[in-house]
Amino acid sequence: MCGLIGYAAPAHPVSAEALARGRDAMVARGPDGAGLWRSAGASPAAALAHRRLAVVDLSAAGHQPMLSPCGRYALVYNGELYEHDALRAAAAGHGARLRGRSDTEALLHLLIHEGRAALERLNGMFALAFWDDARGELLLARDRFGEKPLYVRALPGGGVAFASALRALLAADLAPLALDPQAHSDLLALTYTPGPATALRGVEQLGPGEWLRWRAAEGASRGRFWAPRLAPAAPPPPARGLAAAAAWLRADLTRAVRERLVADVPVGLMLSGGLDSSALLWAASEAGARELRTFTVSFGERGFDESGYAREVAAHFGARHHEERVSPRPEEFMDPLMDALDAPFADSSAIPLWYLCRAARREVTVALGGDGGDELLAGYGTHLAGELARLYRLLPSPLRALARQGAEALPVRHGKVSLDLKLRQFTRAAEGGAAAAHFGFKEFLPAPLRAALLAPLAARAREEGDAPPSPPLSPLRLFAPHFEGAEGAGEAPLHRALRCDQRLYLPDNILVKADRVSMGHSLELRAPFLDFRLADALNALPPSLKLRAGTGKVVLRHALEGRVPPAVTRRRKQGFNVPMAAWLSGPLRPLCDDLLSAEMVGRAGLWDPRVVDLLRREHATRAADHSRALWAMLCFMGWWGRVSPARAGA
Repeated sequence: MCGLIGYAAPAHPVSAEALARGRDAMVARGPDGAGLWRSAGASPAAALAHRRLAVVDLSAAGHQPMLSPCGRYALVYNGELYEHDALRAAAAGHGARLRGRSDTEALLHLLIHEGRAALERLNGMFALAFWDDARGELLLARDRFGEKPLYVRALPGGGVAFASALRALLAADLAPLALDPQAHSDLLALTYTPGPATALRGVEQLGPGEWLRWRAAEGASRGRFWAPRLAPAAPPPPARGLAAAAAWLRADLTRAVRERLVADVPVGLMLSGGLDSSALLWAASEAGARELRTFTVSFGERGFDESGYAREVAAHFGARHHEERVSPRPEEFMDPLMDALDAPFADSSAIPLWYLCRAARREVTVALGGDGGDELLAGYGTHLAGELARLYRLLPSPLRALARQGAEALPVRHGKVSLDLKLRQFTRAAEGGAAAAHFGFKEFLPAPLRAALLAPLAARAREEGDAPPSPPLSPLRLFAPHFEGAEGAGEAPLHRALRCDQRLYLPDNILVKADRVSMGHSLELRAPFLDFRLADALNALPPSLKLRAGTGKVVLRHALEGRVPPAVTRRRKQGFNVPMAAWLSGPLRPLCDDLLSAEMVGRAGLWDPRVVDLLRREHATRAADHSRALWAMLCFMGWWGRVSPARAGA
């Protein structure tokens, strides 16, 4: 697990020293080694730099950038490939003589001999840059679900720069600091930035399952080597019925976990006590792991604490369990968390994950996590809400209006996804079509409030001759294609929602959080549910094996019956939520008063201080729950103060 940065251009756009600055801005991603290579030719020119976290083959044979024996090819790579023996055998079949045991070396030879076709072989998480010096050709690629980041920017005068982190591009002078107004609006609506956009104008994320090729004479071209398919031409064997699907799932999940337990360093498991992480611990036990180290967090607020379930599951399998109590102290976590996140990101569960990864890294270098299970098996409340919304829209409009009035009249509670919040969001969102409803269930700052809040940013953009839409375009524009476009035509509404989550919410929220926070502690986090063979088969299962009678993850629950404590398969998903509403009135109050003061907001010049004050007052008096929007603004100010101290007033 590593960090990479580089470019390909008609001529070298920056010095080796500047590139080294960008590389070393990612030292947490790769504390075990650093390398830099620049092509000798003046045109076209290329450079690759790398920070290494050694996990498999700790020797110098895994050092990067890795060059072919002939010197023509160079590779930098961030990730982990799990079917390593098969890849090595394939490379050997091409005549390669492998010097070490790293997956990087096998990957280098496969790319040399197979080109882009090699990407379809890869089972794992990765971002890579591969340079062919003789042809002057660069290939970039990112794994199927977007577990590993890869940012790209078209360089003035031709060429492309790339990196694992925005801060690396900024440190290397390969990107200017220019805020993208639309991406900022999306962040405030959703608490994350949907791809391909980033916080910076002109810098994009390479999409999950995508490649980019650059040649001096042709420029850049892009394509996709994989996309989720939820309506295959023929049902796979697991679709024969619930019992058969459950038996297949047990076997294939055990295979995926066994492959992800392989490492030359200690391995642990993030355990919440929920269905997904409990399934991983069961599969690890089946795969032969003994006394696996498990890690969980606990909260003092009873409604949010699930540590008892994790404790029960760990004891059931004889795991060596560690429980980390989360009592957030902003002076302890805020600066390192903002550094780790690298870009504006406001899913508040990043806070307990920061504490969890810190605790795990004291004992292990690699940990397994349950990411992807909800997006593949309909585990979120929004999936049930989408099914209910179709029925809700059949009600006469007077009854729907009465339901909306009743929901709006409920007193605001600051609990864990409180009932009043769920009912308000449901009755507001369910009026639209399937795409609008799915977006509405996830929107936390409605468009009218965003437009009022962002008036200064819009005015500045107009002065600079680059006016954003007014009011800002809704992120619904990104959700709709997965429901209304060719991909979703004729599919069950649930499958369209799952595709949307797999293409947006999973890579741009869940996996951003997992990658950035874990790598901030130099911890590699692996996700067995995102094994692409397992995921392809789960996507091909009929909706009834995922969501039935109001219960999600039907096939996984059935697969684990009698194999994990009964409480695990019977309880509903709780979510990795934090008491943010209470924290903003408690331990985070001083931070909120500081970063969201009228003076600081005025210096930043992005938001209307009166609207910020309104949001704070409504939240403090419980007239509304604006905790997610306020935390999004806090996180943005924490990031903006790092990259633009003058603008943030820091």
